[in-house]
Amino acid sequence: MMGRPTATKTILEARASLLSGLRSFFEARQSLEVDVPAIAKAPASDPWLDSFTVNDPAGLHVGYLLTSPETYLKRLLSEYQCPIHAIGKAYRANEEGSEHAIEFTMLEWYRPTSIRPFQAMVSEIQDLVETLTECGRPEVIAYKDVFEATYGLNPHQATVDDLGGFGSDLLGAKAASSLDLDSLLNVLFATEIEPHLTNHIVIDFPAIQSALARVELDGADRVTKRAELYISGSEIANGYHELTDAVEQAARFDADNRRRGSLLRPVVPRDDALIDALTSGLPDSYGVALGVDRLLRVVTQSKTLSECMTFTGHL
Repeated sequence: MMGRPTATKTILEARASLLSGLRSFFEARQSLEVDVPAIAKAPASDPWLDSFTVNDPAGLHVGYLLTSPETYLKRLLSEYQCPIHAIGKAYRANEEGSEHAIEFTMLEWYRPTSIRPFQAMVSEIQDLVETLTECGRPEVIAYKDVFEATYGLNPHQATVDDLGGFGSDLLGAKAASSLDLDSLLNVLFATEIEPHLTNHIVIDFPAIQSALARVELDGADRVTKRAELYISGSEIANGYHELTDAVEQAARFDADNRRRGSLLRPVVPRDDALIDALTSGLPDSYGVALGVDRLLRVVTQSKTLSECMTFTGHL
């Protein structure tokens, strides 16, 4: 029968239990749960993210469905300067697949702190996994270490020419020749490293993958203060020591649009409301986005993501 639920009643009960556990985890840490709109005036600038456009019945453009609640949460963080989190739906066009869905449940949280914020973020992710799963405490590894162990190259210093041979081995020479440095790093990491990450937090990504995170020097290397949680070869969460420099953030938005243009992808409006929030003063803080459906797959030991979603294929 068409339109039947994808998840079993047992999975729905596990989902309810996980959501309750997540809320209890953050309540115990004095984090305020907030509700944010589903529509924003500006979409994500990430060149690889596609946002759904929202129009009214007359065809007038209204905005974009959120790919994450980040813009609203940072505006709240700037205003109230306190720990906050939100659990809700996020939407990403063209992301149907074994690891993706166009509509999914996301937990995102932000915590202002001036005391070792990056280390505090990594520790809180570890605490969450240890508290809510049976996986134990995730091991922390540096992107550089795992990349060098796999390819024998420092990813922070490597060039397209250095990585091109590995790309050709995986994709063929023609396909690899069309990739820039960021794309090559993504392909090499996802193909040969990610599947072997069983319960790990990878830290200090290449500076070219900074998005909305800070970039710092680590010896001679420029590294992004970013941490990603992987369990059973799947990315579960992505965290940043947040960029607070409004001028730098505006420049990154513009750089994203230039890259979109070079990739023949649509240029998008800049998120000036977020720039204004950073200008007003975003506190030293970290933020983490976590895929609830993916975490539920871990908790229930389900084989597929679709088993953990109440309905799929409904659009």
